[in-house]
Amino acid sequence: MYYLDCGVVLRYKDINENDRIVTAFTKNYGRVEILFKGVKKTKAKLRGISEIFTYSIFRLYIKRYGIMPLCIGGSIIDSYPEIRNDLRKIFTMFSVSSVIISITPLFQRSDEKFELLLSSLNYLKENEKISEWFFVIFLANLLTYSGVGFRDTNIGYETDFWRRIHSLNFQTMDELEKYNDLKYKVLDFFIQKINENFNSTYKLNDFIGVLEEV
Repeated sequence: MYYLDCGVVLRYKDINENDRIVTAFTKNYGRVEILFKGVKKTKAKLRGISEIFTYSIFRLYIKRYGIMPLCIGGSIIDSYPEIRNDLRKIFTMFSVSSVIISITPLFQRSDEKFELLLSSLNYLKENEKISEWFFVIFLANLLTYSGVGFRDTNIGYETDFWRRIHSLNFQTMDELEKYNDLKYKVLDFFIQKINENFNSTYKLNDFIGVLEEV
Protein backbone atom coordinates (compact mmCIF):
# COMPACT_ATOMS: atom_id res chain seq x y z
CA MET A 1 0.00 0.00 0.00
CA TYR A 2 1.24 3.46 -0.91
CA TYR A 3 0.15 6.49 1.08
CA LEU A 4 1.10 10.03 2.09
CA ASP A 5 1.42 11.42 5.59
CA CYS A 6 3.05 14.44 7.18
CA GLY A 7 4.99 14.38 10.40
CA VAL A 8 7.89 15.49 12.57
CA VAL A 9 11.02 13.40 13.09
CA LEU A 10 11.53 12.87 16.84
CA ARG A 11 14.65 10.71 16.67
CA TYR A 12 16.51 8.33 14.38
CA LYS A 13 18.78 5.33 14.61
CA ASP A 14 21.37 4.57 11.94
CA ILE A 15 21.49 0.91 10.94
CA ASN A 16 23.73 -1.02 8.57
CA GLU A 17 26.01 1.17 6.47
CA ASN A 18 23.53 3.49 4.80
CA ASP A 19 20.08 2.91 6.30
CA ARG A 20 18.16 4.65 9.06
CA ILE A 21 15.08 3.98 11.18
CA VAL A 22 13.21 7.19 11.94
CA THR A 23 10.72 7.71 14.76
CA ALA A 24 8.21 10.30 13.62
CA PHE A 25 4.94 11.65 14.95
CA THR A 26 2.57 11.86 12.00
CA LYS A 27 -0.80 13.47 11.54
CA ASN A 28 -2.68 10.34 10.46
CA TYR A 29 -0.97 7.53 12.37
CA GLY A 30 0.61 9.12 15.43
CA ARG A 31 4.01 7.71 16.45
CA VAL A 32 5.47 5.49 13.75
CA GLU A 33 8.80 3.89 12.88
CA ILE A 34 9.85 4.52 9.26
CA LEU A 35 12.63 2.80 7.34
CA PHE A 36 14.85 4.98 5.14
CA LYS A 37 17.12 2.96 2.84
CA GLY A 38 20.39 4.39 1.52
CA VAL A 39 19.74 7.68 3.28
CA LYS A 40 23.27 8.02 4.66
CA LYS A 41 24.84 8.14 1.22
CA THR A 42 26.36 11.51 0.33
CA LYS A 43 23.83 12.35 -2.39
CA ALA A 44 20.80 10.63 -0.85
CA LYS A 45 17.67 12.56 -1.87
CA LEU A 46 15.70 11.66 1.25
CA ARG A 47 18.36 12.49 3.81
CA GLY A 48 16.85 15.90 4.61
CA ILE A 49 13.44 14.56 5.60
CA SER A 50 15.04 11.94 7.85
CA GLU A 51 16.83 14.54 10.00
CA ILE A 52 15.69 15.16 13.56
CA PHE A 53 13.02 17.82 14.23
CA THR A 54 12.26 18.18 10.52
CA TYR A 55 8.59 18.57 9.57
CA SER A 56 7.93 16.88 6.24
CA ILE A 57 5.52 15.17 3.90
CA PHE A 58 6.37 11.47 3.62
CA ARG A 59 5.50 9.19 0.72
CA LEU A 60 5.38 5.71 2.23
CA TYR A 61 5.00 2.11 1.18
CA ILE A 62 4.03 -0.68 3.54
CA LYS A 63 3.62 -4.35 2.72
CA ARG A 64 0.38 -6.12 3.50
CA TYR A 65 0.44 -7.05 7.20
CA GLY A 66 3.69 -5.08 7.56
CA ILE A 67 4.41 -2.92 10.59
CA MET A 68 7.19 -0.62 9.36
CA PRO A 69 6.63 1.54 6.28
CA LEU A 70 9.43 2.35 3.85
CA CYS A 71 9.89 5.99 2.87
CA ILE A 72 10.13 6.29 -0.91
CA GLY A 73 9.72 10.04 -1.32
CA GLY A 74 8.73 13.27 0.31
CA SER A 75 9.48 16.94 0.81
CA ILE A 76 10.40 19.23 3.69
CA ILE A 77 7.76 21.58 5.06
CA ASP A 78 10.05 23.18 7.65
CA SER A 79 13.53 22.20 8.86
CA TYR A 80 13.48 24.74 11.72
CA PRO A 81 16.97 26.23 11.33
CA GLU A 82 16.13 28.63 14.17
CA ILE A 83 16.09 25.60 16.48
CA ARG A 84 19.05 23.77 14.94
CA ASN A 85 21.31 26.79 15.46
CA ASP A 86 20.50 27.18 19.17
CA LEU A 87 21.75 24.50 21.59
CA ARG A 88 19.23 25.41 24.27
CA LYS A 89 16.37 24.95 21.80
CA ILE A 90 17.87 21.66 20.62
CA PHE A 91 18.01 20.36 24.20
CA THR A 92 14.44 21.54 24.77
CA MET A 93 13.20 19.63 21.74
CA PHE A 94 15.09 16.51 22.81
CA SER A 95 13.10 16.62 26.06
CA VAL A 96 9.84 17.21 24.18
CA SER A 97 10.56 14.30 21.83
CA SER A 98 11.60 11.99 24.64
CA VAL A 99 8.36 12.47 26.58
CA ILE A 100 6.12 12.13 23.53
CA ILE A 101 7.85 8.88 22.55
CA SER A 102 7.77 7.44 26.07
CA ILE A 103 4.03 7.95 26.66
CA THR A 104 2.61 7.40 23.17
CA PRO A 105 2.07 3.86 21.79
CA LEU A 106 2.82 3.16 18.14
CA PHE A 107 0.03 3.89 15.64
CA GLN A 108 -2.10 5.83 18.12
CA ARG A 109 -3.39 8.83 16.20
CA SER A 110 -3.83 12.03 18.18
CA ASP A 111 -4.66 15.28 16.44
CA GLU A 112 -4.20 17.08 19.77
CA LYS A 113 -0.67 15.75 20.34
CA PHE A 114 0.25 16.52 16.75
CA GLU A 115 -0.93 20.10 17.17
CA LEU A 116 0.91 20.36 20.52
CA LEU A 117 4.13 19.22 18.85
CA LEU A 118 3.79 21.74 16.02
CA SER A 119 2.90 24.52 18.47
CA SER A 120 6.01 23.70 20.49
CA LEU A 121 8.23 23.81 17.40
CA ASN A 122 6.72 27.08 16.20
CA TYR A 123 7.09 28.68 19.63
CA LEU A 124 10.80 27.78 19.72
CA LYS A 125 11.18 28.95 16.13
CA GLU A 126 9.61 32.36 16.74
CA ASN A 127 11.05 33.23 20.16
CA GLU A 128 14.70 33.79 20.98
CA LYS A 129 14.17 33.31 24.72
CA ILE A 130 12.45 30.22 26.09
CA SER A 131 10.04 30.87 28.94
CA GLU A 132 10.48 28.79 32.09
CA TRP A 133 6.72 28.11 31.81
CA PHE A 134 7.17 26.28 28.51
CA PHE A 135 7.45 22.78 29.98
CA VAL A 136 4.59 23.40 32.44
CA ILE A 137 2.19 24.18 29.61
CA PHE A 138 3.59 21.44 27.40
CA LEU A 139 3.27 18.70 30.03
CA ALA A 140 -0.11 19.92 31.28
CA ASN A 141 -1.59 19.56 27.82
CA LEU A 142 0.31 16.38 26.94
CA LEU A 143 -1.09 14.65 30.02
CA THR A 144 -4.61 15.78 29.12
CA TYR A 145 -4.26 14.47 25.56
CA SER A 146 -2.92 11.18 26.97
CA GLY A 147 -6.04 10.67 29.08
CA VAL A 148 -4.44 11.20 32.49
CA GLY A 149 -4.58 14.99 32.78
CA PHE A 150 -6.09 17.33 35.30
CA ARG A 151 -7.55 20.07 33.11
CA ASP A 152 -10.97 19.86 34.74
CA THR A 153 -9.63 19.45 38.29
CA ASN A 154 -7.55 22.34 39.61
CA ILE A 155 -6.35 20.34 42.69
CA GLY A 156 -6.39 23.41 44.92
CA TYR A 157 -4.93 26.04 42.57
CA GLU A 158 -6.69 29.19 41.39
CA THR A 159 -9.11 28.49 38.57
CA ASP A 160 -7.63 31.25 36.38
CA PHE A 161 -4.10 29.90 36.82
CA TRP A 162 -5.17 26.33 36.03
CA ARG A 163 -7.09 27.47 32.94
CA ARG A 164 -4.08 29.41 31.63
CA ILE A 165 -1.60 26.53 31.84
CA HIS A 166 -4.04 24.27 30.01
CA SER A 167 -4.87 26.77 27.27
CA LEU A 168 -2.05 25.67 24.89
CA ASN A 169 -1.09 29.26 24.19
CA PHE A 170 2.68 29.56 24.44
CA GLN A 171 2.53 33.18 23.31
CA THR A 172 0.88 34.41 26.52
CA MET A 173 3.26 32.83 29.04
CA ASP A 174 4.36 36.29 30.23
CA GLU A 175 0.95 36.55 31.89
CA LEU A 176 1.96 33.71 34.21
CA GLU A 177 4.80 35.66 35.82
CA LYS A 178 2.64 36.51 38.84
CA TYR A 179 2.54 32.77 39.55
CA ASN A 180 6.31 32.23 39.26
CA ASP A 181 6.54 30.78 42.77
CA LEU A 182 4.34 27.88 41.60
CA LYS A 183 6.00 26.85 38.33
CA TYR A 184 8.48 24.27 39.65
CA LYS A 185 5.97 22.83 42.11
CA VAL A 186 3.40 22.31 39.34
CA LEU A 187 6.03 21.04 36.89
CA ASP A 188 7.22 18.49 39.45
CA PHE A 189 3.61 17.37 39.97
CA PHE A 190 3.14 16.74 36.25
CA ILE A 191 6.45 14.86 36.05
CA GLN A 192 5.36 12.61 38.93
CA LYS A 193 2.11 11.84 37.12
CA ILE A 194 3.99 10.91 33.96
CA ASN A 195 6.25 8.58 35.94
CA GLU A 196 3.32 7.00 37.78
CA ASN A 197 1.20 6.39 34.69
CA PHE A 198 3.83 5.50 32.11
CA ASN A 199 6.55 3.77 34.14
CA SER A 200 9.03 6.56 33.42
CA THR A 201 11.85 7.92 35.57
CA TYR A 202 11.94 11.61 34.68
CA LYS A 203 13.24 14.14 37.20
CA LEU A 204 12.60 17.84 37.58
CA ASN A 205 16.11 18.69 36.43
CA ASP A 206 15.53 16.81 33.15
CA PHE A 207 13.35 19.75 32.18
CA ILE A 208 14.51 22.84 34.03
CA GLY A 209 18.15 21.85 33.50
CA VAL A 210 17.93 22.20 29.72
CA LEU A 211 16.82 25.81 30.11
CA GLU A 212 19.78 26.63 32.33
CA GLU A 213 22.55 24.94 30.29
CA VAL A 214 24.75 26.37 27.53
